Amino acid sequence: MSRETISKALDGIADEYKAEALELELPASAASSGTEEKIMHPNEQKTKRFSRRVVTLALAACLILALAVTAYAVGSAVNSPKAAEKVAREELAKWKEMGLLSEEITADGPADKIYEIEGHTGNDYWYGRIFPHSYDVRWYMGKEGKYFLNLSVDTITGKIRFASFEARADETDVPVKEIEAEQPVDPENPEGEWAPVTMYLYDNFDDIFPADMTVDRFCSLLAEYWGFSGYTLADTVDEAYYDAHWSAVDGNSLLKDMPTDNYYLTVFFEGDQDGAPMYIQLSQFPGRVNMNIGTGHAVG
Repeated sequence: MSRETISKALDGIADEYKAEALELELPASAASSGTEEKIMHPNEQKTKRFSRRVVTLALAACLILALAVTAYAVGSAVNSPKAAEKVAREELAKWKEMGLLSEEITADGPADKIYEIEGHTGNDYWYGRIFPHSYDVRWYMGKEGKYFLNLSVDTITGKIRFASFEARADETDVPVKEIEAEQPVDPENPEGEWAPVTMYLYDNFDDIFPADMTVDRFCSLLAEYWGFSGYTLADTVDEAYYDAHWSAVDGNSLLKDMPTDNYYLTVFFEGDQDGAPMYIQLSQFPGRVNMNIGTGHAVG
């Protein structure tokens, strides 16, 4: 909070109350500086002490009000698609400065789509997570682009609560797996003839985050960004879609080595909504890789 904000808050207190507070706080030595010493009646002393408490509470109330106004000002700044795009770019820059993301990630040009998402409460599958009013700001990869970005910005805090990144493999990247599939001969006519095709999977996750990033380091940085005091890596149970139980990965392991086959890591952050986890998920698609972080994952 700025000094100007505090000054405005204190200006709301009448001068006589501030003067009284100062008088009550004068050190005992002031009585010997030529000022006549005054002996107060016990009831008068009680009145003075009560007055001092009132003034102290008034000062505290003004500071709390100023903090509330400041918090509201941050939230009210994310009140339009244009403002959401600006904040999304600023928060993306913070993630890069903190070391969460590769320096290569860019949001080139204006956002391709911005969706307003009303606040709502998730069902049991999402552990009753309260999803605040937000904007999804998206930059599409396109035919020649390198990155796809989807940044979900909380309109109250201005923080990114969910992010999805995709990075297309470069021509110099070596495939790690081949898969056989079929695709339309004419992409514009999916109802027409289909033909077999070989597709390639890559592990170019270092296009999204540093190659030496560990799971613990990544979660620590996320906790710092969101203002949480710590985190716990938990087993992931998904009975709704896969009837699966995955053990949490070792926090010392490299983030890029996390499983990619429909797996997502469940993380409980200390200070977050009680009982509602966040997620980290890596996926591989033909020609590109994907990472989801935050309040959602791609399963289901």
